[in-house]
Amino acid sequence: MTTYEDVTLVLVNAGYLSDADVEAAVAILKDALIVDAAEEAEAAAVLDELDQMETIEVAAELADVDDSAGDYESEEADFEIMDEASEEIEDDEEVIAVAEVVIDAAYTDAAAALLAAELIDEANAEAVAAAIADAYSAE
Repeated sequence: MTTYEDVTLVLVNAGYLSDADVEAAVAILKDALIVDAAEEAEAAAVLDELDQMETIEVAAELADVDDSAGDYESEEADFEIMDEASEEIEDDEEVIAVAEVVIDAAYTDAAAALLAAELIDEANAEAVAAAIADAYSAE
Protein backbone atom coordinates (compact mmCIF):
# COMPACT_ATOMS: atom_id res chain seq x y z
CA MET A 1 0.00 0.00 0.00
CA THR A 2 1.27 3.43 -0.89
CA THR A 3 1.95 5.63 2.12
CA TYR A 4 1.79 9.40 2.40
CA GLU A 5 5.57 9.31 2.72
CA ASP A 6 5.79 7.44 -0.59
CA VAL A 7 3.66 10.10 -2.26
CA THR A 8 5.82 12.92 -0.92
CA LEU A 9 8.97 11.17 -2.11
CA VAL A 10 7.49 10.99 -5.60
CA LEU A 11 6.85 14.74 -5.41
CA VAL A 12 10.39 15.38 -4.19
CA ASN A 13 11.90 13.21 -6.92
CA ALA A 14 9.80 15.01 -9.54
CA GLY A 15 11.08 18.37 -8.26
CA TYR A 16 7.68 19.63 -7.05
CA LEU A 17 8.47 19.49 -3.34
CA SER A 18 11.64 20.23 -1.39
CA ASP A 19 13.20 17.74 1.02
CA ALA A 20 12.70 20.26 3.82
CA ASP A 21 8.93 20.23 3.28
CA VAL A 22 8.38 16.46 3.33
CA GLU A 23 7.20 16.28 6.94
CA ALA A 24 4.73 19.13 6.47
CA ALA A 25 3.51 17.63 3.20
CA VAL A 26 2.90 14.25 4.86
CA ALA A 27 0.77 15.93 7.53
CA ILE A 28 -1.21 17.80 4.88
CA LEU A 29 -1.74 14.70 2.77
CA LYS A 30 -3.00 12.78 5.81
CA ASP A 31 -5.77 15.37 6.14
CA ALA A 32 -6.43 16.13 2.47
CA LEU A 33 -5.90 12.85 0.64
CA ILE A 34 -8.93 10.92 1.81
CA VAL A 35 -9.78 8.26 -0.74
CA ASP A 36 -10.10 5.06 1.30
CA ALA A 37 -13.90 5.05 1.57
CA ALA A 38 -14.32 5.76 -2.14
CA GLU A 39 -11.77 3.09 -3.05
CA GLU A 40 -13.55 0.57 -0.82
CA ALA A 41 -16.92 1.41 -2.39
CA GLU A 42 -15.42 1.11 -5.86
CA ALA A 43 -13.80 -2.25 -5.07
CA ALA A 44 -17.04 -3.62 -3.58
CA ALA A 45 -18.99 -2.50 -6.63
CA VAL A 46 -16.47 -4.12 -8.99
CA LEU A 47 -16.69 -7.40 -7.07
CA ASP A 48 -20.49 -7.26 -7.05
CA GLU A 49 -20.48 -6.51 -10.77
CA LEU A 50 -18.40 -9.64 -11.38
CA ASP A 51 -20.78 -11.68 -9.22
CA GLN A 52 -23.76 -10.36 -11.15
CA MET A 53 -22.10 -11.23 -14.46
CA GLU A 54 -21.60 -14.76 -13.20
CA THR A 55 -25.24 -14.88 -12.08
CA ILE A 56 -26.35 -13.84 -15.57
CA GLU A 57 -24.15 -16.50 -17.15
CA VAL A 58 -25.55 -19.26 -14.92
CA ALA A 59 -29.14 -18.08 -15.37
CA ALA A 60 -28.68 -18.01 -19.14
CA GLU A 61 -27.45 -21.59 -19.09
CA LEU A 62 -30.40 -22.62 -16.92
CA ALA A 63 -32.80 -20.80 -19.23
CA ASP A 64 -31.44 -22.84 -22.15
CA VAL A 65 -31.90 -26.07 -20.19
CA ASP A 66 -35.40 -25.07 -19.12
CA ASP A 67 -36.33 -24.13 -22.69
CA SER A 68 -35.05 -27.46 -23.98
CA ALA A 69 -37.09 -29.26 -21.33
CA GLY A 70 -40.18 -27.23 -22.12
CA ASP A 71 -40.24 -25.74 -18.63
CA TYR A 72 -41.21 -22.23 -19.70
CA GLU A 73 -42.19 -21.12 -16.20
CA SER A 74 -38.67 -21.82 -14.93
CA GLU A 75 -37.22 -20.24 -18.05
CA GLU A 76 -39.18 -17.05 -17.32
CA ALA A 77 -37.82 -17.07 -13.74
CA ASP A 78 -34.29 -17.40 -15.17
CA PHE A 79 -34.90 -14.36 -17.38
CA GLU A 80 -36.12 -12.40 -14.35
CA ILE A 81 -32.92 -13.30 -12.51
CA MET A 82 -30.89 -12.06 -15.50
CA ASP A 83 -32.88 -8.81 -15.57
CA GLU A 84 -32.35 -8.22 -11.85
CA ALA A 85 -28.63 -8.94 -12.16
CA SER A 86 -28.40 -6.53 -15.10
CA GLU A 87 -30.02 -3.82 -12.96
CA GLU A 88 -27.51 -4.53 -10.20
CA ILE A 89 -24.68 -4.15 -12.71
CA GLU A 90 -26.04 -0.75 -13.73
CA ASP A 91 -26.16 0.27 -10.05
CA ASP A 92 -22.59 -0.96 -9.57
CA GLU A 93 -21.44 1.04 -12.59
CA GLU A 94 -22.97 4.18 -11.06
CA VAL A 95 -21.16 3.54 -7.77
CA ILE A 96 -17.90 3.03 -9.65
CA ALA A 97 -18.35 6.26 -11.62
CA VAL A 98 -19.12 8.29 -8.49
CA ALA A 99 -16.19 6.75 -6.62
CA GLU A 100 -13.84 7.63 -9.47
CA VAL A 101 -15.03 11.25 -9.38
CA VAL A 102 -14.53 11.41 -5.61
CA ILE A 103 -11.06 9.88 -5.89
CA ASP A 104 -10.02 12.27 -8.66
CA ALA A 105 -11.30 15.21 -6.62
CA ALA A 106 -9.28 14.03 -3.63
CA TYR A 107 -6.07 14.18 -5.65
CA THR A 108 -6.91 17.72 -6.79
CA ASP A 109 -7.85 18.71 -3.24
CA ALA A 110 -4.56 17.31 -1.92
CA ALA A 111 -2.59 19.37 -4.44
CA ALA A 112 -4.67 22.43 -3.52
CA ALA A 113 -3.89 21.88 0.17
CA LEU A 114 -0.17 21.68 -0.62
CA LEU A 115 -0.52 24.87 -2.64
CA ALA A 116 -2.41 26.63 0.16
CA ALA A 117 0.42 25.71 2.53
CA GLU A 118 2.83 27.17 -0.03
CA LEU A 119 4.73 23.90 -0.35
CA ILE A 120 4.30 23.73 -4.13
CA ASP A 121 4.18 26.32 -6.88
CA GLU A 122 0.84 27.25 -8.41
CA ALA A 123 2.23 26.56 -11.88
CA ASN A 124 2.77 22.93 -10.85
CA ALA A 125 -0.57 22.32 -9.08
CA GLU A 126 -2.12 20.25 -11.88
CA ALA A 127 1.06 18.26 -12.40
CA VAL A 128 1.27 17.65 -8.64
CA ALA A 129 -2.33 16.39 -8.59
CA ALA A 130 -1.47 14.02 -11.45
CA ALA A 131 1.70 12.87 -9.69
CA ILE A 132 -0.25 12.25 -6.48
CA ALA A 133 -2.83 10.25 -8.43
CA ASP A 134 -0.13 8.18 -10.13
CA ALA A 135 1.75 7.56 -6.89
CA TYR A 136 -1.29 6.82 -4.76
CA SER A 137 -3.01 4.58 -7.28
CA ALA A 138 0.15 2.59 -8.06
CA GLU A 139 -0.71 0.15 -5.28
